[in-house]
Amino acid sequence: MNPESVVRTYWDHIFVGRDLDALDNLVTDPSIRHTADGTRSFTPSELKEHLRDALCAFRTDKLSIEALTVDGDNVWMRANVHAVSLATMTPINFAWIAQYRVEGDRIAEAWALHQTNMAWGG
Repeated sequence: MNPESVVRTYWDHIFVGRDLDALDNLVTDPSIRHTADGTRSFTPSELKEHLRDALCAFRTDKLSIEALTVDGDNVWMRANVHAVSLATMTPINFAWIAQYRVEGDRIAEAWALHQTNMAWGG
């Protein structure tokens, strides 16, 4: 799989399909995540637990990838996630900007920031 396909598959399976078991084939062991909360290294099992906690808050209705650029093993993405808050059953939007480093058909490193209740213009 090329780096773009790896990233698209990651988003389709994890955030849209909520198939956390797909992480076993989509991330390296360990993988590194850089977010507003800092930098952490995760095994696939640890990442499943981390994302499971996040996914408990919302259910994705639609993923819109507004821009995607590939340079070698790096993928940059700007996306909108249209979701429903599971606590209030109201719509919620997330604007994401992320960079991924892909190694051997798996995401080895990710830099990601998101903002709730906004959407990037397409």
